[in-house]
Amino acid sequence: MGKWSGWCVLALLLVMGAVYWMPAQAKEEKPVVTEMMKVLEKTGATGVSVQVRMRTAMGEGLRSEQVKELATKWAQQLEIPFSPSEQSRKHNILAYRTTYTQNGVDLSYEVTGVPKNGAFSVYLVLQLSGNRDSLLYIGQVQETFTNALQSADFIPQISTCIRGLYNVKMGVDQQEGKILSIFGTLQATELERLQDETVVSISGYTPMWESFIALNGQKMNLQVATHRDSHSGTWITVGTPIITVEY
Repeated sequence: MGKWSGWCVLALLLVMGAVYWMPAQAKEEKPVVTEMMKVLEKTGATGVSVQVRMRTAMGEGLRSEQVKELATKWAQQLEIPFSPSEQSRKHNILAYRTTYTQNGVDLSYEVTGVPKNGAFSVYLVLQLSGNRDSLLYIGQVQETFTNALQSADFIPQISTCIRGLYNVKMGVDQQEGKILSIFGTLQATELERLQDETVVSISGYTPMWESFIALNGQKMNLQVATHRDSHSGTWITVGTPIITVEY
């Protein structure tokens, strides 16, 4: 099936050090999730799912017990149900994680220690997953978590993905038209595209929000992809700064 995984692309670039995330110079940025849904539905799609992923580095040179302490501390700070016994080790990576559901939103919390020079570099990852009906709540939780992290001088990297569905099977020309319509609404400039017989993906930059990734000297903070499904119709995914779910 002709599709790409935006998350795999992002992960590869991050490992290679080719992408640098600019979080609006530590300025608080309001959630864009509601605006993205409006733009998607304006093209005639039905909003299906929403995902917001937040990641921040929490320190380097930490011992394993300090990783556990951070996991417990921030679960309490964010009022997340958590047991410090919930841990796993794989490839020497230490991870404390938990998941729960509230108001129709699935929340995943993870604090990970990555081995480096005999100690750990620590990262916190929060993921919110829901649907059209939980859009407002996701925005509120995102803002609460962002404020809590920023108050401790952590600047979270935030990725947002909205997925929608057209109930018709579109050719690549029609898919391109839908994507360019979104680019027009968001005053976005196209930077690159990928396509085959069923998939179109276009990436670019919009001045509508401030966060971006820098790739090859250019700002990028928008990716829109469509995929004609043999059964359902045509899927569309809008992501900022890049799609982090399979499309």
